[in-house]
Amino acid sequence: MIGLAGVCFYYIMIELFPSRLSPNSIFDKALDQVRADERIARLVGEPIKGYGRDHGGHREGRRNFIENTNYKASDGSKRVRVRFNIAGPYSQAFVYAEVADNQKDWVYLMVQDRRSGKVVVLVDNRAAFAAGSNLRSDSERSALADLLRGGSSSSS
Repeated sequence: MIGLAGVCFYYIMIELFPSRLSPNSIFDKALDQVRADERIARLVGEPIKGYGRDHGGHREGRRNFIENTNYKASDGSKRVRVRFNIAGPYSQAFVYAEVADNQKDWVYLMVQDRRSGKVVVLVDNRAAFAAGSNLRSDSERSALADLLRGGSSSSS
């Protein structure tokens, strides 16, 4: 009986206090960033609403399931990809986002207009993550980070 209560408590805590890699946390953070971007506001109009899987038709109801995929990348990091919908007065679009447990920033965050297929890239760090995964030492990682930030790397 105590074991069952412990399991129930665990799942309640996960739902009430989601981790950084939970689909709903990623959705909230991505939607905030999408709403703040002028290019997206021009594309779909304002106000922008976000929602999960669209079941088609004109039926309203619970559309809060955020499509997500959990996987382990070749660098050993845990990653989560999400896809959700946004809509404004002018258009609708898909939002694609990915986060890694060992990075603070997005792996990528992009929006694709449903009608035209046009993609607006808000963040794309895939090349930097791929390059960083091949580095062996902290000094190599630091030098790459300096270069990606636009700084200079001094090697003497």
